[in-house]
Amino acid sequence: MKQMNVWMMAGLFSVMAVAAGPAWACKAAGPNTHVGVVTQLNDKAQQFTITDAETGKPMVFIADAKQLSTMHVGEQIAVKYEERGGAMVAKRIL
Repeated sequence: MKQMNVWMMAGLFSVMAVAAGPAWACKAAGPNTHVGVVTQLNDKAQQFTITDAETGKPMVFIADAKQLSTMHVGEQIAVKYEERGGAMVAKRIL
C-alpha cells in the first residue's frame, strides 16, 4: 500500500508540473531570460514582441536582422537578453 501511495504522489506531481509549466517557465530558464510566444516581428524598427509565458504580458525586445530572420509569429522561443538604456536587447534566441 505504501508503494502505491508513492507512485500516486509521483503521478500527481507530474500532472501538476505539466499543468503549471508555462507559469514558471521564465524563472526556470534563468536570469535575463524570458520564454514566450512571438506575437509581432518589426524588421523596420528591429524589434519583436512575445507574450511572456510567466506573466501573459507582451514584452518587446530589440534584435538584429539575423535574429529576426530566424523567428516566426506563433513560435515559442526563449530570449536571453541584456538591458541597455531601459530596453531589452536580445543576445541569443533559443
